[in-house]
Amino acid sequence: MRRHLTSAARAGRALGAAALVAAVAAGCSMNLEDYTLPGGADVGDDPMEVSIRFDDVLDLVLQSTVKVNGLDAGRVTGISLAEDGWTAQVDIVLRDDLELPANAEASIQQTNLLGEKFVQLTPPEDEPPNGQLADGDVISTSNTRTATDIEQVLGALSLLLNGGGVDQLQPIVAELRKATDGREDGLTETLRSADELVAGLNRQRDSITAALEGVNLMTARANDQREQIQAALDELPAGVAVLEEQRPQLVEMLRRIDALGQVGSDILLTSREDLIADLRALRPVLQYLGESTPDLIELTGFVPTFPFPDSSIRSTIGGSANVFLSIDATISETLRNLGANQGDPVPLRPTTTRGPYNVDPGNPWEGDNGPDRRTTIVLPLLPVPPVMERAVEPRPAPGTSEFSENYLPEPGEPGFR
Repeated sequence: MRRHLTSAARAGRALGAAALVAAVAAGCSMNLEDYTLPGGADVGDDPMEVSIRFDDVLDLVLQSTVKVNGLDAGRVTGISLAEDGWTAQVDIVLRDDLELPANAEASIQQTNLLGEKFVQLTPPEDEPPNGQLADGDVISTSNTRTATDIEQVLGALSLLLNGGGVDQLQPIVAELRKATDGREDGLTETLRSADELVAGLNRQRDSITAALEGVNLMTARANDQREQIQAALDELPAGVAVLEEQRPQLVEMLRRIDALGQVGSDILLTSREDLIADLRALRPVLQYLGESTPDLIELTGFVPTFPFPDSSIRSTIGGSANVFLSIDATISETLRNLGANQGDPVPLRPTTTRGPYNVDPGNPWEGDNGPDRRTTIVLPLLPVPPVMERAVEPRPAPGTSEFSENYLPEPGEPGFR
C-alpha cells in the first residue's frame, strides 16, 4: 500500500512539473504590457485608431491613458519611431463616438509631479476647428507638444547649483546693488515708464499688427516686382550721373527760385494793406453777387437767344416774327439826350447822413478839376424854338436820393462792408 502511494505521488509531482514548464515556456512569448490594466477606459468593440507624432514622448509607456477634455477616452497601443526617423509615433485607440476636429491638438501631460504620463486630446486653441477626426488619421508634430517634466526642471537646477552658478551670481547681485544704490526713485520711475510704455503698446496691438501686415504686404509686392526694381537700380547710376552733370544748372535754378520767393514775399509785405483793402472792398460785391444768384440763373436762359428772349419763340411763325418798336425821335428829347442846356457837370459827394468818405483827389471832376472852358472846344447848337425851350429846361442838380437814404447801409449797420 505504501509503495502504491509513493508511485502515485511521484506521478503527481511529474505532472505538476510538466505543467510548470509549459507555463514558463508559454510565458516566454508574453509580456505584462500585453495585458490590459483593470479599470481602464472602455473603447467599445470597434474603436477608432489614430496615430500621433511627437518630438519627445518622455517616459510614456504602453497602455497609458488617453484623455479627451480631462475624461478617459482611450489608451496607448504602440510607441515606435516614425517613418522620418526623427520623431516618435504613438498609436492610440479611441471610442468611435468621440467628436474631435481633424486639427485636434495632442499633448503629453502628467497626473501630478511624480505621477504617470498620459495623452491629452483637445480642440485647437489658435485656429477654428476643422473637419472631423476619423479612423486612421495622423496628428502631425505641428499640433503636438510635450509638457515640462519635473525631471527636466530638477536637472536644470542641478546644473546651476552643482556647476558653480551660484558663485557666479554673487558678483552680479553685488554690481546690481551698487548700480541701484541711491537711485531707487529713478529706477522706480523708469520701471513705471516702462510699464506705461508696455501698456501703450498693448493697447495698440491692433494698429501694430495692421502695420506689420502692411509691411508684409509691401514686402510681398516688392518681391513680386524684383525684376523691375533690379532694372531701376541698374539704371539709377546713369540717372545720378546726369544729375551730377546738371548740378550747376540745378543750383542756379534753386537760387533763382529762392530770389523769386524773396521778391514775392517783399511784394506781399509791401502791398499787404492794399491787398487786404481790395479784398474787403470785394466782399460786398461778392455778397451782392451771391444775393443776385437767382437773377443770374434766370438770365442764363436769355444768353443763347440774345438779343431776343426765349419768350419771343411764341411770336415767331415760320421764318418771320412781328417786332413792335416805340422810338421817340423828337428834337427836344434828342437834344436833352445830347446834354444841351444841362450845364456843366458838378461833382457830388455821397449824400448819406454819416461819413467821412474818402474821395480820390485824382478824379478829374473833383473840386475845380472839371474841364476848363478856356481850353475846351464847345460846339454851337442850333437855336431852339421857344416852344421847345420848356422841354429842354435844365434839370436841378441831384441831391439826396431815396436810394442813398434808404438802401445804402451805414457803418455799424448789417450789410455794411
